[in-house]
Amino acid sequence: MTISSPVERSRPQCVRGNRENGLKRVLFVLALDPAGKFGSIEEQVFTLSRAFRERSGLFLPVFLRPLDPESAARYAKEGLTVESLDLRQFRIGTLRRLLHLVRSHEIEVVHWNFYHPLFNGYLWWVSVLTPRVQHFYTDHISRPRDEPATRRWGRLKRLLKGALYSRYRRVLCVSDYVLGRSRELPWIRSQRIYHFINTDRFRPDSAVRRDVRQALGVNDEFVVIAVGYLIKDKGIDVAVRAIAALPERVMLWGVGDGPELGNLQTLARSLGLERRLRFLGPRAQVEPFLQGADCFVCPSLWAEAAGLVNLEAMACGLPVVASRIGGIPELVRDEETGLLFTPGDHDELAQRLLGLLQDEQFRGVLGQRARSSTLERFSIQSQIDGYLRLYRTEQKSSVVQTVSVD
Repeated sequence: MTISSPVERSRPQCVRGNRENGLKRVLFVLALDPAGKFGSIEEQVFTLSRAFRERSGLFLPVFLRPLDPESAARYAKEGLTVESLDLRQFRIGTLRRLLHLVRSHEIEVVHWNFYHPLFNGYLWWVSVLTPRVQHFYTDHISRPRDEPATRRWGRLKRLLKGALYSRYRRVLCVSDYVLGRSRELPWIRSQRIYHFINTDRFRPDSAVRRDVRQALGVNDEFVVIAVGYLIKDKGIDVAVRAIAALPERVMLWGVGDGPELGNLQTLARSLGLERRLRFLGPRAQVEPFLQGADCFVCPSLWAEAAGLVNLEAMACGLPVVASRIGGIPELVRDEETGLLFTPGDHDELAQRLLGLLQDEQFRGVLGQRARSSTLERFSIQSQIDGYLRLYRTEQKSSVVQTVSVD
């Protein structure tokens, strides 16, 4: 089994093959706990690991925690190596383990995800102790809506942040919105590359739809679904208020957990929505619930970097009704693959949902277009070559780039 201790692992194999195909040897570090779930981010990492392996390369994921048995078996079956290191707090012993991984695997790129882009002690120590290693950073971060770019930084602070960001060979932005924000800082080598999802896993399935609805006691009700971590910035309360303004046969499923759950339940009771609102808790896999719903809602109040769950819903053939904010409009095209509304406006959201409820044909057209758009722009097949190009020989180009893989 290839899931082993980083301290005792022997020198890596397939170095020669990796050099021949031009792929750099990548340590992909994520502040992400994969235990008990296999979301699209986790699957994207697994897919890239397998793609490198097929090309005799190395793409080594490093999660916060060890994998659960099911995920560990998935990696072992493909002959893939995976590690775990919690790098959120700086410790000398952890630095030694990280350096061992870098040196024993002859790593050429350390790619950071969900760690702080600047205040990361491991980044700076690895830079000093292994100066030939390049560093990439993926900006997945959603921005508070009340924090305009023009007021975030003074000129001096902006220059300082730009200088610190120059430590990264590449800053990868998950949407044009994020790319635009990075362009506010000089000297950042930034480029856009979208997420991809498994469109075979996320797809319409009438049998699953029937079984899920039957299990949850749903017949001909119109089911709106929201998925996410329950915090204020996700705006789930906006969806709850919108449901209250709609006919009785409209209900809301909420998949996820978080600190706002109690407040949302209280709001639902005050609006008399106990029967029409189901909080289903966190789920290892969300696709069955997407397949069982009639439309998806993303009522975010903050500027989502991209909104990956929108792609999952679209791939399942659901029309998406989402806030017109951040990177969401790049994924959800208004009146084409979904509908957009003003963030926080539950009345407008209710009107958008009512239109879908009353016009089944329009709802079906939006869902079909959503599915087609996801296949064309965000599937593994459409994106994988673009991702692999990121780790090949450096391109000689201008400081700011956009890599289109859609």
